[in-house]
Amino acid sequence: MTNPFHPDLIQPGDMVRHYRVVSRLGSGGFANVFLVEHGGGLYTLKIAARPPGDEDEAREDERAFREAISLGHFRHPNLLTVRELGRWPELEGGHFFFVTDYVPGSTLNTWRWETRAPLRRFIRVLVELLLVMAELHERGVCHRDIKPDNVLVREGDDKPFLIDFGAVFLPGAYTLTRELPPVTFHNMPPEVAAFLRGGTWEEGAHFPASPAADLYAFGALLYEALTDCHPFNPRLPMDKLLLAIEFVPPVEPGQLDPRVPPGLSSLVMRLLAKDPAQRPPSARAVHEELMRLLDDEGDTETWTEPYAFATEEGAAAPPGASQSEEATGTREVSESPPVSESAAPAASGAAGTGGEPRDAGGPSGMWRRLAVFAVVLLLIGIAWGFGRTVFASALEAVCSGAASTALVPPAPSEKGCEALLFTPPKSFRETHVLLCAASVQFLACSGAPVRPDAGGFLEQCPPEARQTAVRMGFEVSFTDVELVTGVEVGTESNTGFFNVRSGPMEGWMFLPGDERSYRVTGEAKVFQNRFYVQFDRIYLDALYPTPGRVPSPICAVVVSEREPTKKFGVLTYESEHPLGAEIDPAKVVYRGADSTILNAHMADVYVQLPGRQYPR
Repeated sequence: MTNPFHPDLIQPGDMVRHYRVVSRLGSGGFANVFLVEHGGGLYTLKIAARPPGDEDEAREDERAFREAISLGHFRHPNLLTVRELGRWPELEGGHFFFVTDYVPGSTLNTWRWETRAPLRRFIRVLVELLLVMAELHERGVCHRDIKPDNVLVREGDDKPFLIDFGAVFLPGAYTLTRELPPVTFHNMPPEVAAFLRGGTWEEGAHFPASPAADLYAFGALLYEALTDCHPFNPRLPMDKLLLAIEFVPPVEPGQLDPRVPPGLSSLVMRLLAKDPAQRPPSARAVHEELMRLLDDEGDTETWTEPYAFATEEGAAAPPGASQSEEATGTREVSESPPVSESAAPAASGAAGTGGEPRDAGGPSGMWRRLAVFAVVLLLIGIAWGFGRTVFASALEAVCSGAASTALVPPAPSEKGCEALLFTPPKSFRETHVLLCAASVQFLACSGAPVRPDAGGFLEQCPPEARQTAVRMGFEVSFTDVELVTGVEVGTESNTGFFNVRSGPMEGWMFLPGDERSYRVTGEAKVFQNRFYVQFDRIYLDALYPTPGRVPSPICAVVVSEREPTKKFGVLTYESEHPLGAEIDPAKVVYRGADSTILNAHMADVYVQLPGRQYPR
């Protein structure tokens, strides 16, 4: 047992008040979550990353307190029960924590990937979730962060729990957000995007909370569950992302995946309507519509067969990279700490939806069919490669880097671009941006494992991102970043080992020759024996990504060492580690194909400057 003074240092066996820490369940920018034991029972303890004070710009302490108060006020079978509130390590000025019942289970995306749950099964989970949303809305409460990472599905009975009330709106409570609602950017409703683009938030205007925004977020959640795609590309530059959300209709779910029943596809599109008045009137109305679909179609083959998403090379169904991958249609990654160990994504054996071909003509007929099939595949491959090259070149020439923040280059869509219907933009420049955003949107639904193209990311770095590095005082392109999205898994004698996974990554970027550091965000990818990170946003005016603070663009990639001949990414613990180095398996939170262990949480990064090119 150690004597930690900060939540990041808490280890299994330590005591938080009278609770013994069993394991760390998750860590994020705003809180840490632990499995704890007391009196023979298991509980979940969530503790704010910062104590109260002037340095708590993100108001993490107050958000944790409001989350506990919200859960304690509402008694509902689909909400966690709060057992105790407190502060640690001191009663005055310590980190706020609260304790809830421990619910063994997985977040929604991990659960559906691992179980290959049929439509009927996961829609039943969602209709139960809608009931708790309806009750909250009817009391004037808005969750404001509905997403797969905030839905916990219990093992054994598939009971859903709505978690993470840190962004909740409570009627009559004082305002925690500065100007903007604390939404996940790529899932923000169009009315919020319009508010952000309008600029009135810079003058202190606040966006009012509404149930319609929660319904839009539920629509994005349902869209993702049905297609394994995001409605909008989360790696688009901020200005293009806001325009796309406000003006461009998402691709209908039924066009992305023919298994999606028309009734479900239609409901999703209404939930994602640009005008809040065109969305369903309430969560209860959505619940009733889904129940009707279950009653009418729930026993059909479409609703009862496993609903899996296959990947290339016979890999398991979505390995759990959460969307968090870079492009529309990639897997979602937790943006908040999971509430159970099983919430960490794990690979699962899943097949595609197609059946095996039937033999209608004996052995010779089978071989003829195989020969024809091989020739057809060859021709398709040639045409696909040629078309992809030509189209990608044309898109790059027209959009001038519209997809420059993509971790994986977008793959062309087989469906092509449908006609777009949107409110007329105000200028030719806006039209150009919209076309680029729409093109990337339709081309970026590819979930197959691909090595990250860090070189392409740097080459396509937009001018404004290069200028950010100049404003920060960069004269040389290399610096250090401390990775923070992960878990320390070293032993007492071997420290520094860091458990990470594919998905959103945050860190502290240090300026060369300066003591200052800035929060950076980006995307990480585990691929074979290397760990790749690309940072595309930096917060110059705040210690943390704070609602109301808009980040600046930047282009930076993690490199193995500072010598120009070294590769992008860093080698993992499995491929290379110091002689005699050991990790503590009990501390490992993230397991599976999309997770790994690093030898250190400090990394070298290359920052793109104007007129520079990464030395090969």
